[in-house]
Amino acid sequence: MKDQHRLRIVVAFSAVALLLVLAAAAPPHLKVSNTSPEDGATLSGPVRTLRVWFNQEPDVPLSKLELTGPTGPLSVEGLHTMGEKDLMARVSGRMPDGSYTAKWQTAGDDGHVLTGEWTFTIDRGGR
Repeated sequence: MKDQHRLRIVVAFSAVALLLVLAAAAPPHLKVSNTSPEDGATLSGPVRTLRVWFNQEPDVPLSKLELTGPTGPLSVEGLHTMGEKDLMARVSGRMPDGSYTAKWQTAGDDGHVLTGEWTFTIDRGGR
């Protein structure tokens, strides 16, 4: 009986140790490290590019960048990476004063597709 109890304890500790090792070996999820324009920024004029940096290389074929403003979606074209763990694209179209939301989608080292967003404002100050 005592040997069975010891065996159960050893098996339980071994299972916990294995889980800790596997968790440490798993790649971390992709996270945003910076954006351009910066999240929460107020700008005095339109932007011509969106750019988002991550803590690991994004999977460009699985990626998207979108931008919506006070008059609806804007054209975001030419999605690419500059080789700096980033996604970048051109923005075209009229950008009146107001609030804008940029959305991204990509996958990182672990293959999970993730999404996120950031916001910025254009305020020309009455110009």
